[in-house]
Amino acid sequence: MTEARLTSEPITSARALRWRSQHALGTTAPWIIAAIATTGLYFGRSILLPIILAVLLSFLLAPIVSGFRRLRVPRVPAVLCAVALALGGIGVTSAVIVSQAATLSKDAPAYAERITAKAGALRVAVHERFGAILPSDGGSSHRKARSARAARLQVMNQPTSSGAVPVEIRAPPASALDEVRSYVVPALESIETILIVLIVTIFILFQKKDLRDRLIRLMGTADLHRTAVALDEGAKRLSKYFLSQSVVNLGFGLVVWGGLFLIGVPSPGLWGALAGFARFVPYVGVVVGMAGPLALAAAVDPGWLMVFYVVLLFVVIEPIVGYVIEPLLYGHSTGLSPVSVVIAALFWTWIWGPVGLVLAMPVTLMLVVLGRHIPAFEIFDVLLGDRPALSPAETFYQRVLAGNVEEAIEQGEACLETMSIAQYFDDVVLGGMRLAAADFDRGAVDRHALISARDAILEVLEALQDYRYFAVSDADLGPTQSTSQNETGACETPINRSVLCLAGRGPLDPAVARMTAQMLRRAGCSVEEQVRLPGRLDDPSKLAVGDAEFVCMLGLFDERGYRRMERLAKSLRAKAFGITVLIALARTQYPVTKPAAEGLILSLNQLCQEVCGAEQAEQAAPDIRFDVTEKPGLATSRVDR
Repeated sequence: MTEARLTSEPITSARALRWRSQHALGTTAPWIIAAIATTGLYFGRSILLPIILAVLLSFLLAPIVSGFRRLRVPRVPAVLCAVALALGGIGVTSAVIVSQAATLSKDAPAYAERITAKAGALRVAVHERFGAILPSDGGSSHRKARSARAARLQVMNQPTSSGAVPVEIRAPPASALDEVRSYVVPALESIETILIVLIVTIFILFQKKDLRDRLIRLMGTADLHRTAVALDEGAKRLSKYFLSQSVVNLGFGLVVWGGLFLIGVPSPGLWGALAGFARFVPYVGVVVGMAGPLALAAAVDPGWLMVFYVVLLFVVIEPIVGYVIEPLLYGHSTGLSPVSVVIAALFWTWIWGPVGLVLAMPVTLMLVVLGRHIPAFEIFDVLLGDRPALSPAETFYQRVLAGNVEEAIEQGEACLETMSIAQYFDDVVLGGMRLAAADFDRGAVDRHALISARDAILEVLEALQDYRYFAVSDADLGPTQSTSQNETGACETPINRSVLCLAGRGPLDPAVARMTAQMLRRAGCSVEEQVRLPGRLDDPSKLAVGDAEFVCMLGLFDERGYRRMERLAKSLRAKAFGITVLIALARTQYPVTKPAAEGLILSLNQLCQEVCGAEQAEQAAPDIRFDVTEKPGLATSRVDR
C-alpha cells in the first residue's frame, strides 16, 4: 500500500507540473504575441505605413471603380481613372496647403509677438480681477523660474579673475548644396512614399478578386460560403464608410475654409484642409482643427470678436455634420466604443506619430470589422467594438450572482422596451438561470451562491410584476402559428382557467414557478403557487389540487429530474381525474434527451401556449421529439375528462 502511494505521488506531481506549465504558457502566449506585434509595428513603420495607406486608399477608391464598371468601362481604365482622381485631389490639396503655409510663414513672427502681447495683457487683466484669490508672486513655479534667471544673469555679469574672454562657437554657414539638399531630400522622401502608395493601390485594385480568393484559402475552405459573404460584406461596409467619411470631411473643410475667409482669418485654405484631415480622428479632431484658427484670430484681431466668430463657426458646423449629415450617410454608430477610439488614437500616435493619429480610426475600424466576421480577429471586436461584451442572459446572470438587484432591474426595464415579457423571461431570465444551473453542475458555484442568486431573481420579478411599458402588449400574448422562442406566448384574449404551479426542490425552482405564475396571471388565469413539493415525490396526498384545471410542475429539470416528476404526475393522475399535468422546464435550452424525457417542456412560451390554448395547440402542433436534428416540440402528460 505504501509502495503504491509512493509510486503514484511522482506521477501526480509530474502531471500537476505539466498542467501548470501548459496553463502558464497558454496565459502568457497572447501577451508575448502582442509584444512582438507591437515591436514589429513600431520598427517596421517605414514599410507598413505605405501598405496600410494603400489598403485604405483601395477601400476608398473601390466604390469609384465599381461606378466606372457599371458604366461599362473596362477594369484597367476604370482603375487608372480612379487613381488619377485621387492623385488630382492629393495634388490640389497639397498645393493649397503649401501656398497658404508659405504666405503664413512670412508674417509668423509678427503673429507670434501679437499673441504673446495679448496673452500678457490677458494675464494682467485676470490678475487684476481675481488678484485676491490668486498668488501675488505667480506661484512656486514662477518663483523658481525668476530665481534661475537671476542666478544666470549674476554668473554672466561676474568678471573673471584670470581675464579670460568668453568665446561663442558658431557653425559655419551652410553652402548652397546643403541648402538644396535640406529641401530636396524631404521632398523626395514624400514623393517616394506617394509613389509606393499609388503603385500598391493600383495592384490591389487590379488583383482584388485574386487577393480575396487567397485570403479565403488562408482562412480555410471548410465554410466557403460564409467566409466569402463575410469578406464581401466587410469590404463593402468599409468602402462605403471610408468614402462617405472622406466626402463629409471634404465638405467640412470647404465650409470651414469659406467661414474663415468671411471672418477674415489669414490662410483660410490651410486651416480648412487641416480641419478636414483632423476630423478623421473622432472627438479630439475638431478641437485640434480649431486650435490653429483660434490662435491666428487672436493674433490678427486687436479684440476678441474674431475669436468668438471662429468658435461659433465650429460650434455650429460640427453638430450639424455629426448629428444630421453623418447619420443619414452611414448610420449613427461607427461600430467603435468611445473609449476604444481614444485608446486607439493614443496607441497609433505612439506607434506611427502624427500619421498614426490620422490613421487610427480607419485602421481600428478595419480590425473591428474583421473581428466580427473572422474568428481569429474576434479579440478586436470584443475589446474595441460597441456591441455588448456579454449577452443579455449573461449580463443578468452576472448581476444576480453579484447581488446587484438594482442593476438587474434596470436591465430588465431596458429589455422590456424592445421585447415582450415572454421574450424577456425566456431569453434573459431563464437563460441566466440556465447558466447558473450549468455552473452549479460543474462545481463553479456552490448551493449557497445559487440560493442568493434565486433570492435576487425573486426581487427582480417582484419589482417588474407591475411593469406595463412593453414592446408587445399583453393582449397580444396568445397561441401563435409558430412555436419559436422569439415569439410571445400567452393568450389572444383573457381567459379564466385555474392553474396550480408547483415548484421543484432545486434552488432555482421557486423562481421558475414565480415567472410562470406572473405570465399566466397576465393572461387572465387564476393561479395558485406552492413553493415546494411536500413529502415524498410519489405521494400526492398532500397536494391541494382543488379546482385546478392545470397542474404545472416547474423547475430546471434534466432527464433524471423529469423522471422523478413523471412519477408524481402518474400518482396525481390516479388521484385526480380531469386535470392536465405539465412538466417544465428543460435545464438546457436545446437538450439532447431520450424518449423517456420527451414530455419535458422547453420554454415558458410553449407552456403558456399549452395552458391558454390547449385545444388549438393539440390541433396545430404535432408531437415533435427532442433531438439534435429537429426543433424541440411540445408534449404533455394528459388525462382527458
